[in-house]
Amino acid sequence: MPKKATVVGVLGEKDLLLPGLVHEALAANGRAKYGFTLLQLALAHANAADGTVPDLRSERELVGIGDARFDRVIGGSRRGHGDEYRVPLAKVIVEQLFADIDAMIAPLRAVSTSYDPKATAAFEGRCAALKDSCLPRDEDVILAEALVLLTSSDRSRGDSAHLLVFDLHKAVDALAASFATDDVDGAKAYGLNDADRPLVAAFMRGVHATEALKFTHPGLETMAIRSGDVLVIENDIGETSAHVLVIRIDALRAIVTNTDVHLQRLAFFRRMLDGFPMSWTDVRSRSARELQEVGLFYECIGTLEARDREEFERFLARLGSRIVFLIDWNRARKALRAFVPKAASIELLEWAANEDVGHRGWLEMGGEQLVLDAMAAVIRIPVRFGERLDDVLEPPAAAEFLRFVLRTCSVGLRQKRSRSLMRAESRAALSTAVQAGGDRLLEPVVAHAVIVADMASALRDQLRRLAGGQPAAADAFADSVKDSEHRADEIVITLRTMARRMPEAAPYRDIVEIADDAADAIEEAAFSLSLLPCELPPLFGSYVGELGDLVVSTTDAYAACTRSARRGRPDEVHGVLDAFDVLSGLEHRMDNTERRFVAALAHEPEASGKVFAIGSRIADQMEHAVDALTHAALLLRDHVTAR
Repeated sequence: MPKKATVVGVLGEKDLLLPGLVHEALAANGRAKYGFTLLQLALAHANAADGTVPDLRSERELVGIGDARFDRVIGGSRRGHGDEYRVPLAKVIVEQLFADIDAMIAPLRAVSTSYDPKATAAFEGRCAALKDSCLPRDEDVILAEALVLLTSSDRSRGDSAHLLVFDLHKAVDALAASFATDDVDGAKAYGLNDADRPLVAAFMRGVHATEALKFTHPGLETMAIRSGDVLVIENDIGETSAHVLVIRIDALRAIVTNTDVHLQRLAFFRRMLDGFPMSWTDVRSRSARELQEVGLFYECIGTLEARDREEFERFLARLGSRIVFLIDWNRARKALRAFVPKAASIELLEWAANEDVGHRGWLEMGGEQLVLDAMAAVIRIPVRFGERLDDVLEPPAAAEFLRFVLRTCSVGLRQKRSRSLMRAESRAALSTAVQAGGDRLLEPVVAHAVIVADMASALRDQLRRLAGGQPAAADAFADSVKDSEHRADEIVITLRTMARRMPEAAPYRDIVEIADDAADAIEEAAFSLSLLPCELPPLFGSYVGELGDLVVSTTDAYAACTRSARRGRPDEVHGVLDAFDVLSGLEHRMDNTERRFVAALAHEPEASGKVFAIGSRIADQMEHAVDALTHAALLLRDHVTAR
């Protein structure tokens, strides 16, 4: 401490020392964070197989550490015996860390009324206990346990130097804000020069442009302080101690450090600044993944070298305006993932940020419960937590509905609109989306129709081979058709499940259940074919060929009917009606052909009783298949025309 400051302290006027002590505490905080990063990356390098050596020179210089030996610490770190690590300058690094922690406690000691003396004593006790446990005995050897006690950010694992620095930083910030000598558009400021103020003001313009989107959530408190040659702007983002944004400004260069416990949010933060020529270090996230078992936070550092002052101020304003979208980001992501896939949830949050809508309004309105309530109202059945919207809507429609909800909640709360009205609007929007997406329920109907058509074609071909006296693997054919019938059954089960949750699916369930009778009938006819003797009367071939053609024509017409209904355009309704007319005619032809075939078999002297029984059974099943598809097409026609 300088002599003048010492004298002031002896005279008992310690509060006069406070600005200098806080200034040094904030500088010590920067050095301590550098020290933690240095140790974390040294440990990662010692454990890694690739031998990558991150360069922390610019970070070291930025926090005011002039000793270049620290630049060789990471590359020189190795695994030792047992739980030992050989880290160059390990003892020096740890001693400096605790010296910096002591410097952060110093301003709290200097005040008697602005801060709780018991809290200061608690900080000092934590510092002493950790120092006893962590200080290396040897210059270059440190234990794995000590590294955890130094760098862990997981409070469930106990105290650490890292957590102590987090807590001290928060206390020092509060103290600094209480004696800040200046206010720059809402930022608590100390020691700024004339060149600093426009930069802080630019950052605060951005903060103010979007801060309303946090609604009742605390956060976005900003502090600005000149530390030597560097202007430091810090924003607390929210309440989480590990979530802090620090901008260090030197001339037209800004180094942005964002700490977080969520890697995905760091990536999201970087993408929000894509419009500026940022250079990012990715070693923090890589190292964090390697050290995840230690419970560390993640750090993202980006550097901007602006071309001119105008670009620099635009960047600071953009940066300030994006912070609000980090608040409760992970909570919103998890809530959205209850309704859409993981990637879609992040895309929605990016859309909300790009549109300056945000997600906090939706969370204020209940978040996932708002959507669940809307689903329950539209579906008219109690909805389980986490019910997926893509069970009800196509993914694009689900995303569009959620965008509507995000915007409605954000805009509505800012305009002080009725919350009940916004909930009603959400229900109405979902109802409209469900009705518009009703044709999506025809997809399984079309898929089922295709399977039935394939089964019919296979049956006809087998009948032709059999009637022509060609050898055929009847059992293998029957098994193949049975497999197709199982696939058709799976579609029926799917629509039954959907109909239990969605009344809108009931008509499609009814249609496919009736059409599935055709699949069952064709499968039964295929089985019966395997029971026929090899020798058949000549008339058998002529009739079964005609029967097979009629079944194939029927299944093709039914498939065309479902495809026309799926398109949903007014002119396509004519396609449904035309297909149904074709089916009606085929049904009459099938009735006549089936009767003629049975009558011919009954009068054919060469037809044994076995051939008659099996042949008439096959004809009956084929006729039943045509009837079922005609009935299904009738339900589809009525549903389409009514809609």
